[in-house]
Amino acid sequence: MVEDFFSHLESRAKPVFDAMLDAPEGALPQRWPLTADERLRLAWWMAAQVLRTTRQRKRLMFDIGPAEAAAQVPADIAAIAANNPHLRYIAEHLAALALVLFARPWGLGFSDMCLLTSDVPLVLLNGQDAGNQLAAVEVCDILLPLDPHRLLFLPGRGMQEQDPLKRSDHRMKFHGGVGMALVQIVYDVADAFVLHHPRHDPWRHWKPEGPRQPAAWEVASREVVYGFHPFRGFRPGDGCRLRT
Repeated sequence: MVEDFFSHLESRAKPVFDAMLDAPEGALPQRWPLTADERLRLAWWMAAQVLRTTRQRKRLMFDIGPAEAAAQVPADIAAIAANNPHLRYIAEHLAALALVLFARPWGLGFSDMCLLTSDVPLVLLNGQDAGNQLAAVEVCDILLPLDPHRLLFLPGRGMQEQDPLKRSDHRMKFHGGVGMALVQIVYDVADAFVLHHPRHDPWRHWKPEGPRQPAAWEVASREVVYGFHPFRGFRPGDGCRLRT
């Protein structure tokens, strides 16, 4: 039933992805921002990507402890005991997260660097394992790769304070150096695997380096803090051409 619900969210979001990624006029659509209905559909899908991951489940299990989780279900279904707190957490937070995402300014961007995605498809910069995920979604920079070169980037409060253009929906372009940082971040927070298009392999241009993003459940945890050099959003009339 839960997977059926997630499939329903995905089917509702598909036309929105099509509108963003299949526009004939260029790499980024001229029609931006999305309509309120499109935005709401995608916000629900994005909220599910925050909550449904194995990294999120591991964070919850670390916070509540395995003994408490096992005690909440009958012994004959102990095999799925670890998932029950996760499912309850999803049900309790999905709508609130979707509304927070809906209300934030959205940036649709193009990266010169080929991008990755992973089993943590939506990245909360400097807040991936925060105990209060609702607060993290409200204030953190958020990265969501959409295809090998396009992404959604929701600027956090710090970026919005520095750049008035980022206080409303905008479009932007990430040059090579920033694109490498995006690849590093996606790689760092992945739980088990990363994915890329076979003809858009970021490893041909650059390899990630340094320690990956620590997880709370790791014994030897270390802090990794991400930041970006300033980049500006497109002004009216700016655009980005498709490469042929």
